Amino acid sequence: MSLARTFKVENRLAKIARSPGGKSIDEAVRGAEQRIESVRDQCVSALSTKADQLSALASGDRGAGAAETMEGLYNISNAIFGVAGVYELDALAEAACSLCDLLHGFRNGEPVNWSAVDVHVDGIRLLATGRSEGAVSVLAGLRQVRARFVPTDQ
Repeated sequence: MSLARTFKVENRLAKIARSPGGKSIDEAVRGAEQRIESVRDQCVSALSTKADQLSALASGDRGAGAAETMEGLYNISNAIFGVAGVYELDALAEAACSLCDLLHGFRNGEPVNWSAVDVHVDGIRLLATGRSEGAVSVLAGLRQVRARFVPTDQ
């Protein structure tokens, strides 16, 4: 009967991480923040284009192909949410997230209320202009619409 042999495997990533040199965490975070900030204008200006795409898609197929329409709306709204969140455009991020929640609820078998979707799309288009006046009332209205269709436990 032979004896069991054990081998110690070198963890190369751990070895590299412990090696001197490279960037500190603070330096890496600062660098990432600078890169994000360097594309701010480009990303924020793309939000109005995304909002227009959302509007065009929302006015499309609402019949048998509505699942594709809803999937596209969800994807565009989620993209708006991501960019708005990164650049602290809180009202726009909340509106886009609310539309995603609404669409998700309709995916689960609820009949689609296109008026609720349209209200969200219009709110997002308004907020994507970058003007903040009226944002409080727009968000209050969207919250009411969302509450009517999305259970509070989501």
